[in-house]
Amino acid sequence: MQEKSGLKTQKIKSSIINGSALGLLLISTVIAILSLIPLYNRLKNNKEKQLIFESQNSVSIINNLIDEYLDKSLKISQKPGIGRTINAEVLTDISPQALENTREMWQDLLGDYLTGIAYINEQKTVILAVGQSIPIEFLNKHRFSTVTGDIIGLFEIDNIPHILIEKHGTFNGSHLFLFNLSHLRQQIRQKANFYRSNYLEIAILNNHELKPILIDYNQPNPVIAALSQQTDILEIIKRNYQRGNQTGGLWCNSCDAFIAYSPIRNLEASLIMGEKKRQLYSPVYRQILLLSGTMMLFIMVGTACLVVIIRPLTNQISQEIWERHKAEAELIKEKNFTQTLLEANPAFFIVLDVEGKVKFMNPSMLNTLGYKQEEVEGMNYSATFVPKEEGKSAPWVFELMINRRLPIRTEETMITKDDREIIVEWYGRAVFNKETDEYEYFVGAGLDITDRKRADEELQLLQQITHAVSIAVDFDSALAVALDLLCQTTSWEFGEAWIPNPEQTHLEYSLVSYQEKPDFAGFYEQSKKFLLGVNDGLAGRVWAGQEPEWDRDISEESQANFSRYSLIKQYGFKAGLGVPILADNRVLAVLVFLMSMPREQDNRLVKLVSSVAMQLGSVFQRKQAEEKYRDIFENALEGIFQIDLQGKYISANPALAQILGYDSQQQLLVRGSQIKNVYADPETYNRFINLLQTRGSVSNFEAQVYRRDGEAIWIWQNARAIYSDRHNRVLYYEGSIMEITHLKETEAKLRHSASHDSLTDLWNRAFFLDKLDDSIRKCKTLDNYQFAILFLDLDGFQFINDSLGHAIGDQLLIEVSKRLTDSVDSHILARLGGDEFTILLENIRDIQEAIDVAERIQESLKLPIFLEKNQIFTGASIGIVEGNSNYQSSPEVLRDADTAMYRAKRQGKGCYVVFDSTMRTNALRRLYLQTQLRLALQEQQFELNYQPIIELSTGTIAGFEALLRWDHPQEGLISPAEFIPIAEEAGLIVDIGEWVLRQACFQLSEWKEKFAVYSNLMMSVNLSSQQFTNDLSRRISKILVETGVAGSELKLEITETAIMNDPELAIATLQQLKQQQIKICIDDFGTGYCSLGYLHKFPVDILKIDRSFVSQIPEGEDKREIVRVIVALAESLKMDAIAEGIETAEQLHHLQNFKCKYGQGYFFFRPLNCQAVEALLNHDQRGLPLPAQF
Repeated sequence: MQEKSGLKTQKIKSSIINGSALGLLLISTVIAILSLIPLYNRLKNNKEKQLIFESQNSVSIINNLIDEYLDKSLKISQKPGIGRTINAEVLTDISPQALENTREMWQDLLGDYLTGIAYINEQKTVILAVGQSIPIEFLNKHRFSTVTGDIIGLFEIDNIPHILIEKHGTFNGSHLFLFNLSHLRQQIRQKANFYRSNYLEIAILNNHELKPILIDYNQPNPVIAALSQQTDILEIIKRNYQRGNQTGGLWCNSCDAFIAYSPIRNLEASLIMGEKKRQLYSPVYRQILLLSGTMMLFIMVGTACLVVIIRPLTNQISQEIWERHKAEAELIKEKNFTQTLLEANPAFFIVLDVEGKVKFMNPSMLNTLGYKQEEVEGMNYSATFVPKEEGKSAPWVFELMINRRLPIRTEETMITKDDREIIVEWYGRAVFNKETDEYEYFVGAGLDITDRKRADEELQLLQQITHAVSIAVDFDSALAVALDLLCQTTSWEFGEAWIPNPEQTHLEYSLVSYQEKPDFAGFYEQSKKFLLGVNDGLAGRVWAGQEPEWDRDISEESQANFSRYSLIKQYGFKAGLGVPILADNRVLAVLVFLMSMPREQDNRLVKLVSSVAMQLGSVFQRKQAEEKYRDIFENALEGIFQIDLQGKYISANPALAQILGYDSQQQLLVRGSQIKNVYADPETYNRFINLLQTRGSVSNFEAQVYRRDGEAIWIWQNARAIYSDRHNRVLYYEGSIMEITHLKETEAKLRHSASHDSLTDLWNRAFFLDKLDDSIRKCKTLDNYQFAILFLDLDGFQFINDSLGHAIGDQLLIEVSKRLTDSVDSHILARLGGDEFTILLENIRDIQEAIDVAERIQESLKLPIFLEKNQIFTGASIGIVEGNSNYQSSPEVLRDADTAMYRAKRQGKGCYVVFDSTMRTNALRRLYLQTQLRLALQEQQFELNYQPIIELSTGTIAGFEALLRWDHPQEGLISPAEFIPIAEEAGLIVDIGEWVLRQACFQLSEWKEKFAVYSNLMMSVNLSSQQFTNDLSRRISKILVETGVAGSELKLEITETAIMNDPELAIATLQQLKQQQIKICIDDFGTGYCSLGYLHKFPVDILKIDRSFVSQIPEGEDKREIVRVIVALAESLKMDAIAEGIETAEQLHHLQNFKCKYGQGYFFFRPLNCQAVEALLNHDQRGLPLPAQF
C-alpha cells in the first residue's frame, strides 16, 4: 500500500511540474498565435494587392504592344503601290497581274506576329487575302466602319487568341490585319516581371462575350477553365469595366484561386490573372512558419527554466499529498472491506436507530424480504417485519441488548413484502458512544433458517412415519399410518388410497382413509363404489404417469374423464395432491390428499409426501422379499446356511440337512454344529475360510465332504461375508451348497469320452492329433528326437460288415483293438474312425522299430477271430511315415500315412509300405485327376474308340468293344489304366459308365442303320463293380429304349471280382439282364477267384480269356494248356470264348486249333474312332477277310 501511495504522490509531483510547464507552453502558444494572425492577414492582403498591381502593369504593357500593332497596320496600309492598286474606284478594273503583285508584297510582310492580311469591300467580300484566313462567321457578325480604322476585336482561331485590326482605304473597302496573341504572350513574358511564377494563369475577357480567351494556352489552365463556368464572376468583371475601367481583385471559391483583373482600353476587354491559393500564399506560409518556429524555440526555453525553478517547491507539496492519500487509502480500504462484507455475505445485516427504525439493511436481507433500501429506511422494524404476537416481545429484546451490552441470540419470524413468513436466527447488540456511554443504534446479523427448520420438521415427520410404517403388520396398516400422520402434519383434510386390481385394469378404493371432519364419512362411503380407469381423475392420471401431481382446484377440471366430479363438487373439495407408491416400476397404490380450499403447489410438500410414498414402496418390497426369502429358504433345492465367525452354524434350511444326511435342520444345528467337521480334507476347509476372509466372497468352490453316514460326496459352495452398516465389520457368513457328486462323475466320464473312442476305449482322433502335434514340436526343438506313425486299414471289413451285420463288425473292431494293444506295447494307439487305426511311436531309434511293430501286428491278425460261431480272417494294410522337422501339422503326417496305406492296399492284403516323397506326388496327381474327371464329364472331354471283335473261323467282324478314351485339354490322352481306378475311388465311375453305355448304344444303332449287311453286329461294354447295383437292369433297359438297341445286340463285360463281391446280388442282377436277352461276358477270366460252382450258377454267355494268358501261348505247352482248358470249359458250359490281346499269327493259329470262337487284338485292328470304323465297314459290305497270315 505504501508503495502505491508513493507512486501516487510521485504522479502528483509529476503532474504539478508537467501541468505548470504545459500551462506556460499553452499560454505562450496562444499569445504567439494571436500575434501572428494580424501579420498573416496583412501578408495575404499584400500578396493580393501585388497581384492586382501586376495585372495593371501587364495591361499597360499590353496596350503599348497593341499600339505597336496599330502603328504597323497603318504603315502597311499606306505603303506606296498597295493602296493605289486596291483602292481603285472600280474594283473590277484591277488587273490580275496587279492583284498578284500585291499578294506577293503582302506575303513578304507576314511574320511571327502578323499572320494574315486581307482586303474586303463594303459587301464584306474578300477581294484579296494572304496568310491565315479570317473566319467568315466573324466577318458576318462585325459591322465595319467606313470612315476610320480600328481594332475590330479579339477571337480564337484553332484555340489560339488573335486580334483583328481594320484600316480603311480611300474608296469602298478596308484592310484587315490579323495578329497572333501567342506572340503577344511572348512579348509580355519578356517585358513583365510577374510571369516569374509557373502557376500564374493569364487570360483576356472579351467584353462582347463573357468568355475568357487564354493567352497561356500551352500551359495547364485549371483556374481559367473553372472561371469560364462562373458567369456571375465574369459579369462582375464586365460591369466594373463598363463603369469606368476599374481595376480590382476577388476570390473564386469554386476555383480555390484569387482573380486579379484590369481593363484593356484598346481591346474593349479586361486582362485576368488567376493563381491558386496554395501558390499565391506560399511565400506567406514560409514567413509565418519561420516566425512560428522562432517563437516556439523561445517558449520551450522559457518552459524549461520554469520547470527548473518550481521542482524544489513540489517536493514538499508531494510529501504532504502522499501522507494525505495514505490516510484516505486506509479509510477506503476499511470502507470497501465493510461494504463487501455486507453486500457479499449471504447472512442478513441490519442497523436500527434508538427508536427501532431501520437505518440500513444489506442486499441479502433486502432481496429475501423483497424491498429496496430506500423503501425500508425509516420503517419501524417491529411493526413492519415481525408478526404482532412476536412483535410484543421486541421491547424486551432491545432492553436486554442495552443492559447486557453483549450479543443476544434470538429466533424470529419475519414477514416478507409478499406476506411470506421466514424464520431468522439473529445475533444482535446495542452500540454505545465511547465518550457519552449512550447507546446510539442497534446492529444485528442473522441467517435465514427457514429451510433448515422445515427440513428438521420434515425429517422428524419422515422418521416418525418410517418407524410407524416399518412396524406395521401389513401394507394396509402401513397405508393407514402414513395417511394419518401426513394429513395431521401438512393440513390436508382428507386422505385416501386407490389400489390397482390384480389384472391392472382399474383402481379400487382402499378401506383405509383419513377424515378430518365427520361430514367426510359420506364422501368415503360413496367413493367405495367407484372403479377408476387409466387417466380417470387425479388418481387415474397419477396411476398412468407414475408421477406426483398437484391440482390447485380439482373442481375446475373437465368432467369428460372424471367419474367422481359430481361427488367432489358436492363435498366442496378444491386442492388435491396425488402421489404413486412404486415398487419395481409398478404402482402399488395411489395416495390422494384433498382440502376444501385452493392451494398453490408446494414443492417441498410434494417431495415430503413422495418420500413417504417411497418408504411405503420399500416396506412393501421388503416384506415381499422377506416372504420370498423365507419361501426360498424353506423350499430351495440348494442347501442354504449362515455361520458365525468361528464356523458354527447359525441357521440351515431343510435342503442342507438332507444333503448332509440329517433328518432335519435342527438336528444339523445341534450335531453338526461346526462346518469344518464335514470337510473330508481340513486343508480344503482352511483354504475356503481364507478366501472368504480375504475376498469377502467365494464362488463355485468345490470340496469333498462327509455325510452323516460317512459317505463322501462332492459339493459346490458359494458364500459371502455380511458386514455391519456403521463399522464395516463382518457379522457372519452366509452361503449355499449344491451337491455335484453326479456332476463330478459325469465330468470324469466326459473327460474320458473326450479323449477315448466309445467303442474300443482306445484313444480317439482328437487326442491322437494333439499328441502327434506334440511330437512334431519336439522334433523341431529337440536333438535326436524321432517319431513315426502307422496308419492301419482293415482288409475286407466292409464285406464283413455288410454280410454279417454291423454288430459283428463292431465286435470285430473291439477284438482287433485288443490284439493291436498287445502288439504296440506302450505306444499310443488310437481309433481314427471306422476301421482305421493309428499308432504313434515316440522317441524311436530308426524306422526299423516302426516296421517291427507293423510286422507284429500283421502276425497277430493272421489268427482267426471267432465271433458268434463265425470264424473270421482279416488283415491290415499299413502305411508307415517317419517323422521329420519338415512337417508343420498333424494333418500333413496323416495325409502321407494314408497315402502309404493305400499304396499298401493296392499291393495286396496284409502289406505295409513306408512312405516316400514320390507317393505324395502320386497322391497329388490322383487328387488332380479326380478333380479333372468331374469337369471332364461336364465338359464332354470323353470319347469312345471301338476295337473290332473278329469271328476267328470266318474272319468277319462280329462286333466291337467300346473303349473309353479321355482327351484332356492340356495333357492330351490320359490312359484308362490311370484314370479308371481314380474314377472308381471318387464314385464317378457309375456316371461315366452310364455315359459310355448310352454313347455306345447310340453308335451301334447308327451303324446298323447305315450298314444293313452288318445287321448282326454286337456292342461290348465294360461294367465296373460299382455299377453292379440293384437298379442296374432298370437303368440299362432305359438306355436301350432311348437308343433303339435290342438287348440281344448288347454284351456286358463284368470282372470276376465284381460278381464275387456279392454273389447272390450278382446272380439276381444277371438274371434280370438275361430276361432282356443281354449277353453276359466274364472279363479277364482266370485272373480272379470265381469258383466253378458259382460259375455254373451265373447266367454267363461268354468267357473272355485275359491277354496275359494269350501272350504266353508261344512260351510252351503248359502255357497253351491253360488257354485250351478255358476254351474247353466254355464249350462244356455252352458258352463262347473270346481271346483278347492277339498280336501274332502264332497266337491266332493256336486259338483256331483250340476252337476259340472270337478274338480281338492288334493283330487285327487297334481301337478305332467312329470315322475309322465307318470307313472300315464301307470297305467291304460283304464281310472282311482275315489278314494274309490267317
